[in-house]
Amino acid sequence: MSKSMFGGLVARRLCQAILAGLALIVPAATASAVPIITGLHTTGTEYAVGSGGQDSFWEVYAFPTAYTGPLSPGYQSWVFSGGAPILNVPPTWYPGRGNGGSDNVGGNGARWLGLQNNDASALFPGNFSTPQSDYTVIYRTTFQSDRTGIASFDLLTAADNAVTFFVGGTVDNTNSLMPTMTGAQIGLEKQGLGFLGWVNGDAPVVAGTNYLYAVVRDRFQVDIDNPNIGNYGQTGLLVAAVPEPSSIVLAALGGGVMAIGALRRRLKGSV
Repeated sequence: MSKSMFGGLVARRLCQAILAGLALIVPAATASAVPIITGLHTTGTEYAVGSGGQDSFWEVYAFPTAYTGPLSPGYQSWVFSGGAPILNVPPTWYPGRGNGGSDNVGGNGARWLGLQNNDASALFPGNFSTPQSDYTVIYRTTFQSDRTGIASFDLLTAADNAVTFFVGGTVDNTNSLMPTMTGAQIGLEKQGLGFLGWVNGDAPVVAGTNYLYAVVRDRFQVDIDNPNIGNYGQTGLLVAAVPEPSSIVLAALGGGVMAIGALRRRLKGSV
């Protein structure tokens, strides 16, 4: 057997071995890849700047059980139009100005959500004697996952006055003013309504439809002129960025194709 024929035979057998290995490795890499998240919408982007309406994707899901007003949870949240009147979106609610945002528009064109149409009045109006607990309202949206596993989330957000994100779970009404979730929490609570910040973390998801919950906390604020009383505002939420589909699976498949292509070019030169 000539040296060139022997080299060609070894190369072909090596190619067969690598192809067989890839047949095992690529599915394994695919199975262990980060789930691909799709259909998770930023807030309010279906409306043009200066207009508003009910958000098709973000629902007002739960109120404090202590609330006895006319609103009932289980409706689509309101996208504020921005600007006047003063009860619409106060200037301090313009998150993202330092990141290119303005009026009711944050990063990536996201808009501020609230409980009532262009009305930022408090869920618990009036003055209360101090001290009092904060209260929370829970917003909910859906997203899709291509598989069951642990997904990574990157959420650029702002809220009045703070927000904590959860995946899945049920509402916990142990505290009558502060309902929360029993699901998996993503990262830490994001505080501050006047600027955008990232919430990062991992959470288990299932193949198909999943729920993302935003537990928005409104602070009880003591009156600066009379420390014996205080009041509440209305909760609001803005989510300006969400996870992009993972490229890990594509990278694994692409790497395999590149390896095969390089070997074939090498075989062609050795025959």
